[in-house]
Amino acid sequence: MKAKTRWALGIAACAISFAQASVAPFGTFEDGLLAQTRPTGWLAATCRAQTEGLTGHPEALSYPYDSCLWAGEISREGGHGDGWWRYEQTGYYMDGLLRLGYALGDAELIAKGERGVDWTLAHASPEGYLGNRCLWDGAHFNLGKGYEMWPMAVFFRVMKAKYDATGDARIPAALARYYLLYGPEKVAEGRNTINVEGLMWAYGRTGDARLLELAEKAWNAKTSKDDWSGDLTPQNCADDEPVYMHGVSYSEELKIPLLLYAQTGKRDYLEQALNAERKLVRDHLLPDGCPSSTEQTRGNCVHWGHETCVVSDWTWTLGYFLETTGHAADADRIEACVFNAGLGSIGKDFKSLQYFSNLNQFIATSDSNHNPYFYGTTWCQYRPTHETECCAGNMHRFLPNYVSRLWLKDADGAPVAALYGPCEVDFGWCRIREETCYPFDGKIVFRFSMDAPRESAFTYRVPGWCTAGASVMVNGTHVAAGAPGTFATIRRTFRDGDALELDFPMETVFEEVPRCRYVIKDAVSKWVGPIDGPSGSQGTVVRRGPLLFAYPIAEDRTEDTAEHANMRGKKSRNPAFKCWNIRPAGPFNFALAERTAEVVVSPSAENDGFAASVPPVSVNVKARRIAWELERGKMTPRNPEAPRAVSDEVETLSLVPYGSTMLRLAVFPDLSRRE
Repeated sequence: MKAKTRWALGIAACAISFAQASVAPFGTFEDGLLAQTRPTGWLAATCRAQTEGLTGHPEALSYPYDSCLWAGEISREGGHGDGWWRYEQTGYYMDGLLRLGYALGDAELIAKGERGVDWTLAHASPEGYLGNRCLWDGAHFNLGKGYEMWPMAVFFRVMKAKYDATGDARIPAALARYYLLYGPEKVAEGRNTINVEGLMWAYGRTGDARLLELAEKAWNAKTSKDDWSGDLTPQNCADDEPVYMHGVSYSEELKIPLLLYAQTGKRDYLEQALNAERKLVRDHLLPDGCPSSTEQTRGNCVHWGHETCVVSDWTWTLGYFLETTGHAADADRIEACVFNAGLGSIGKDFKSLQYFSNLNQFIATSDSNHNPYFYGTTWCQYRPTHETECCAGNMHRFLPNYVSRLWLKDADGAPVAALYGPCEVDFGWCRIREETCYPFDGKIVFRFSMDAPRESAFTYRVPGWCTAGASVMVNGTHVAAGAPGTFATIRRTFRDGDALELDFPMETVFEEVPRCRYVIKDAVSKWVGPIDGPSGSQGTVVRRGPLLFAYPIAEDRTEDTAEHANMRGKKSRNPAFKCWNIRPAGPFNFALAERTAEVVVSPSAENDGFAASVPPVSVNVKARRIAWELERGKMTPRNPEAPRAVSDEVETLSLVPYGSTMLRLAVFPDLSRRE
């Protein structure tokens, strides 16, 4: 069949719906259904794989994850990192494991996560400081300027998870008391400012106006130099200049003006947040849904990768944008990043992860990192331990966060199907089973179980990519469907046994990746024009629905048993969790020969999802081999600007979902544009 061609990256289309969407002041939707939502089907299988993988085996992650976590003092091992590091990293890990425990009803994970929250609440200082003495006494423990409060910004999300699941009233009161120990100057320093997330949450539940005053003063006092370790500020959120800074900090700080808007209704804050999001998408978003971030933001050159940390931080922040503005584009972005960038950076058994993950990834070994930061090292290798621990902690978050926001509530508490995946949810007055193999197929059925009829709204999302026309039926009768990139609402009297069916047709799209808007040359250079990257198209990607497709390169996989000096003594303490050297065992030097596609569906693989040996859906395309070799024999090369065919033979390649791959070709040189 002839596939559809799209000549832009998709950002423009998202921006149109983004700009046209209306905004309800003080928030559109609300989360908090963490303990009421249970994944099923492929999603449950993937969550269980995460539990049986690194999340359930901290000994494989090594220090500091195999410690007492926040249920006590974490002793410092070695001289690596400042005093705050071990608490930041374990805070990430605990957030993921606790939310995963609630999602699966796993008592062991829940007990482990709640134990840390309970210890922290019970061991507050007499003044109200939370955590432990290392975090109270920053001067003595050399935390560094702007880091005294940073670990609590991470741990707040663990506390919020417990509150969402249990309603523990101690949590907002303790957080309010803690935040009020600090002045606006201290909150404004560096990453400390990310505590505005917890400040605004505590304000919303205690009504203490001092919290709001503190948060506004801190944000409006924010200043920063423009370098990779800098910060977002009211000024650079409002202007049109690209922002070059630490990628994790950009993703974290992006939500601050949005959360201030949600509590104040001040339009300046909303405009800052929307503009900062627009610039991040415009300047740094890669085709797999994650912004470039090899520590610092690096422009939109597809040769550069992103941290696994940023998958979790970007999608968590997008959840706030979705809840506050009601923009369907943010839900589309969450799905794209989780299904593609997130799962593509993790071993399919969740026993290894990358620190940096890349769109084109022809090799993944102990010396294959082609990104400028720590060039030629282990940072692109799939392994359970990494030199810097943050990605090994943050990787536990993105899937449970996705599950926790499958369902939201509108202003009246009615159901909102925000993200899609097989699951069950209990709203109290009704239980809804979502039957689907989404994102591999666009058919979704909601089945209602309830004790008595009830009139209610039901809101669902029509994805922005669904341009072929959505179909909606209630009990077999067609009703009007919403436009692509919007939320639509049905109001009716729901009864036991009702079925709401959505059908979002998925077309195969060949999408040209435009020339680099910005490229960062190296770790110290600032903005460099597109002369350092492709001067025209960077290549072509293949999409179907929310999924990016890639050619899975045959693997020659061997265990890496070397003692790498840059692991600083850390290694897996579980022999089942290995470090891998993965080299190509087959060709990767392909370019698209024509823009036609054949979709192959394998329903028997639906419940295995991204881990299936035969994927639930694949796309066959036509390709020819070109002159293209590994850089220095051991690194993924750049895409050629003018690909040169070395064979007249047209071959059929079977592309699979990007999240199913480890070695891959995702951005194709394109001969079809010239022939």
